[in-house]
Amino acid sequence: LVLFCINALVRELDVVKSDINPSWEKGIVRNVQEFKKMTDCCGPQIAAALSDPTTKNAIDLLNAVDLRDQVGSYRVIVSNETPELEEFTLCILQQNDCFNCDAPILDRPRVPLLQQWGGKGPLDDESARQILMGHLDHPMSHPQHSQKLPWSWKIVVGANPAYDAFPMQHQIFYPSGSSGKSLWYDPVFCVETLSEELVWCKRHYRCSPRKHWSSSSSTPTPGAWTFTTLDNGMMSEERWTTVDAADDLSWAVLHYSGAAKRAGQSYVGALLCTPDGLWPTASKEEDRIREAFRKCDLQLWELFGGSRTQSFMWSDEFLNWAEQHPPPLERIGDISINAWRKQEREKAMKTKD
Repeated sequence: LVLFCINALVRELDVVKSDINPSWEKGIVRNVQEFKKMTDCCGPQIAAALSDPTTKNAIDLLNAVDLRDQVGSYRVIVSNETPELEEFTLCILQQNDCFNCDAPILDRPRVPLLQQWGGKGPLDDESARQILMGHLDHPMSHPQHSQKLPWSWKIVVGANPAYDAFPMQHQIFYPSGSSGKSLWYDPVFCVETLSEELVWCKRHYRCSPRKHWSSSSSTPTPGAWTFTTLDNGMMSEERWTTVDAADDLSWAVLHYSGAAKRAGQSYVGALLCTPDGLWPTASKEEDRIREAFRKCDLQLWELFGGSRTQSFMWSDEFLNWAEQHPPPLERIGDISINAWRKQEREKAMKTKD
């Protein structure tokens, strides 16, 4: 409430301007304008969504949740995932920006980039790709240190519950066939639905090299990436930074800052990744990992997901469930994000029919 008062009386705040919930703080006029734009631009999608019971339930639940509660909102969406909900969201938020949101990608903290790796000179494009590809069984993975697994990394801990609250996260990075420098990223992770069932979720990102803030060159900087994806009708853009990685790929620390601009959501955090999802066994690595997170303006005690002796991400309960329900680790492949989402919606429609 304090933020809304400041926005109204003193100066505009992005966090208020980018609120997509109807509210008194936004004023009657703006609420009416937003509603009219929705009906004018997305009438058929609204009608289809409200006539489908599952989608209607999702909309009702999302209206009851503050959408700045990103974990709660995501659980609602995954629990009620339908083609109608995705078309509804895609039209209202992404295609027509009915709420006039433009949440920024946060540029603080200014996280430094890994400079050298593997005993070689400055980090180059090949080494930057090998770090992200990690332990994936792929010809372009590191020839000595990759463990040739179906995944690149497993997440041990992270620093943002909105991103890291979902257990058993597998990261799968692999080259894009259409570009020699870009990668695809297929995260596979577990979500507990509102009915307390566990389900696997899978997403598809494009990873493109970008210029790091510290570089004076106009060309992309090895180890700095832009990730883009379309998730249930919402486009997200994230800036990832390779902060540090063990020379033998026993661990890596990655920082991200992203936004679903049209949904009014910004987020920032960092991840510790290992081949098995557990803390590195060598105690000497802890100081270096602590320093990597300090560069992200984080302390180890702030991280979510467990400790050196106990993991929430990879608990016995989750692992026992995964033995009966193996994760879908097949790579999505060289298909655009929009084409893949369209393909998934068509599959879902056929299942409903």
